[in-house]
Amino acid sequence: MIILPATLVNRTLVKRILPCLIVPVLALLAACAKSIVVDAEFPEPVVQSLPLNIGVYYEETFANYSYTEELPNDVEWSFDLGGANRKLFDGIFSALFDITSIVDGAGGQDPSYAMLDAVIVPTVDAFEFSLPRQSNTEQYSVWIRYNLQIYTPTGEPIVSWPVSAYGQSDERTFGASAAMEEAVIKAMRDAAASILIGFAEEEKIKEALLSDDNDP
Repeated sequence: MIILPATLVNRTLVKRILPCLIVPVLALLAACAKSIVVDAEFPEPVVQSLPLNIGVYYEETFANYSYTEELPNDVEWSFDLGGANRKLFDGIFSALFDITSIVDGAGGQDPSYAMLDAVIVPTVDAFEFSLPRQSNTEQYSVWIRYNLQIYTPTGEPIVSWPVSAYGQSDERTFGASAAMEEAVIKAMRDAAASILIGFAEEEKIKEALLSDDNDP
C-alpha cells in the first residue's frame, strides 16, 4: 500500500471538489441578479408649446440605453432604459415644440433640415443607484444625468444642456426590483419636469432660438 502525504491528498481533493462548488455558486449568483426593464407610461405634458420646428435625433446608445453594475457584497444589477427613454422624450418634445420630427443625424445638408430651427440629440451622461443598506434608509434611489445637445440645422453645436434628475422608492411598498424600477421612473419624470420648465429659461437656448433676433 502506498501512503500519500496528507497535504497531497488535500490538494487532490480540493482540485476535484472545487469545480463542483464553483458551478452552483455561479448559478446561484446569476439567479439572484436583478434585471430592471423599465416599462412605463408617462403622462402627457400640459404646457404651452414653443414656436419652434425641431428635429430629434436618437442615437443608438440612447435608444437602447442599458447600465450594469455589481455593487460590493451584492448581486449584479442591470437596467434597460432604452424603450422608456424614447417614449419619455417623444412626449416631452411633442408637448414642448409646435412641430417635431425624427431625423437621421445631428444636422446636415439635406433640404429637409433647412425647414428646422434646430436639432436636439438627447444622451444619458450618467446613471447611478443606491440600495437601502447603503443609505441606512428604506429607499432605493436613482440619479440620472441627461444631456440635450442642440445643433443648428447644418450641424453646428449651439449648446449642451445637462439635466440632472433624482427618484426614490420605498422598499416597504414594493419588492426590491419593483421599488428600483419605480425609482428609475420617478427620476425620468423629474428629468421631464426640469426640461419642460427650464428649456425656455436656459440662457444660451433663449439667445439662439427664442430671441427677437431669430424672428423671420
